[in-house]
Amino acid sequence: MDVRTARYDIGATAAGALAGKGVHGSAQLVSDADRRLLVGATFVGPGVGGLLHAATIAIVGQVPIDTLWHAAPAFPTLSEVLLRLLESERGVS
Repeated sequence: MDVRTARYDIGATAAGALAGKGVHGSAQLVSDADRRLLVGATFVGPGVGGLLHAATIAIVGQVPIDTLWHAAPAFPTLSEVLLRLLESERGVS
């Protein structure tokens, strides 16, 4: 499997900024580059529990990264980090 990882600092999201100074955490997606599918995800930080469900559905349902890209997260919420990770997976900045 050609594995790729994308990481993002949760404190760098709008939700992190709204939570206040010193909010730290990280989010990471692991993907199979050949199949363009997520195969893993980790989230560390305050309020990340809600992100697990979305990642689990994407992984278990084998939803292609290019399809996930069209699932716009609410803003400004912590789910914005999923969009930032997918941007990294697609090479968008």
